[in-house]
Amino acid sequence: MRAWWVLGAIVVLALALRFWNLDHGLPYAYNADEELHFVPVAVKMFGGSLNPRYFENPPALTYLLFVVFKLRFGFGRDLIAQFRADPEAAFLTARVVVALIGTLVVGLVYWAGARFSDRRAGLAAAALMAVAFLPVFYSKHALNDVVTMAPVTVALVACLLVFEQGRWGHWVLAGAAIGVAIATKYTAGAMLVTLGVAAVLRVLADRGELKRALLGLVVAGAACGIAFALLNPFAIIDHSAALGQIGGQSGQAASGKLGQDQVTGWEYYLGTFTWGLGWIPAVAAVAGGGLMLWRDWRRGLLLVAFPLFLFLFLGHEARFFGRWLLPAYPALCVLAGYAVWVAAEQLRSPRAQLGGLLVLVVAMCAQGLVSSVHLDRLLGREDTRAQAKRYLEANVPARAGVAIEPFVPADYLRRGRAATLDWRRYPVKRPFQAYEKKLRPARVQKYVDGGYCWVVVGSYQKGRGLKAGLRNARAYYAALDAASDRTTTISPYREGAEPVPFSYDKSFNYQPRAYERPGPLIEIHHLRGCS
Repeated sequence: MRAWWVLGAIVVLALALRFWNLDHGLPYAYNADEELHFVPVAVKMFGGSLNPRYFENPPALTYLLFVVFKLRFGFGRDLIAQFRADPEAAFLTARVVVALIGTLVVGLVYWAGARFSDRRAGLAAAALMAVAFLPVFYSKHALNDVVTMAPVTVALVACLLVFEQGRWGHWVLAGAAIGVAIATKYTAGAMLVTLGVAAVLRVLADRGELKRALLGLVVAGAACGIAFALLNPFAIIDHSAALGQIGGQSGQAASGKLGQDQVTGWEYYLGTFTWGLGWIPAVAAVAGGGLMLWRDWRRGLLLVAFPLFLFLFLGHEARFFGRWLLPAYPALCVLAGYAVWVAAEQLRSPRAQLGGLLVLVVAMCAQGLVSSVHLDRLLGREDTRAQAKRYLEANVPARAGVAIEPFVPADYLRRGRAATLDWRRYPVKRPFQAYEKKLRPARVQKYVDGGYCWVVVGSYQKGRGLKAGLRNARAYYAALDAASDRTTTISPYREGAEPVPFSYDKSFNYQPRAYERPGPLIEIHHLRGCS
């Protein structure tokens, strides 16, 4: 009974961290993936077609949001017009859904930890998942990474049950959970490796189980396929479009992004563990994997197989982001929880063991809790992009020309006083991937000639161009500085802090302590002699 009270407290903490300032940035979704992917696609379905026509990410979350929107906003088609007028309600509703699923993952991690080891190890694992920085951060965005952790954790336990008992229901549960995970995020298909390991271990434990294991794999495969088809039907119906988009997404992952760190994916992901999960938890997870493999190599192999395979697979890609490895976090939390429980077990008395476990769990969770609280407080402050918008509205005359780099949402200047500014003719169109490569010093004179007297620069674009060593970009920004008679800077950093070097993770998730508010460093230039 005491364990349930402790788990309840952990879940409440997880919920609080995920709901604190959940409305950050709204009505704008400043995260580009959040702005462009699941929520607008779900809203578009209110036009009458359930075909998302978007398969770069699988649509399980999109369909879930569509159902929630139906229940929340009604069954008419007015949501499309409402969304165009004010998207805040839809984005906030979607974030609530993701935050609730992120909290559910905490409970599922407890279940996995208790099932693989001990209830106390499960509580330690759940506490780590509740406060770890990356799970908290992405529970605050309407994206699929945190959502994927729920079916992955269920599949992890189901694979253990397949190995231990091998009932037909266990095979069905494992296959269906993996199918749901794949329909939420394609890379979760790596869980099939764990299912295969469970089947092999079952046969090794009892050679008479070979035929049943083979039939079990067929049953699990069928359950996986059915679950995937139910949640991604148009990937089959409209398979040519789906395969083309999935292939394009795979091709993008095989090419590095401009300005990313010049390291291998494996080095990068190892680095993300130190702040996304935490230094002590990362070490504990490695130790937990070794201890479990030594004490019970079969269970250890089941826990280690998925995160190791996903790490090796994603690390091989040329493009990498910390959130791509989030589906591995439940297993890593279970391993870390197991390690601290084994360490506490070495103490003599039960009371000392519980005290030691409490101390170790606090030590393991401290970094994540501090980072998550810092994040939650920071997200409650005004974004630098909102500050820049207010500055433009207050200082730029109506109908004046403003050139803005592509670091803001599509409707950024379509609301309020800013709608009177002439920013629509800015010669950069979405999707902006090649913006930095097209920069030339001559563009500054084009601004002057065209009457674009204000130029708004964001560190997201400037940082990646300079970090990539683009000489034309460096020359462009130098020419812009030279042509400006005044420049206003809006900074996200606390006073006296060093700016954070551009990173596709830390520049967008604000994990470094230097940040005191969300958003990029913004420069608003007024060009000399321009009218």
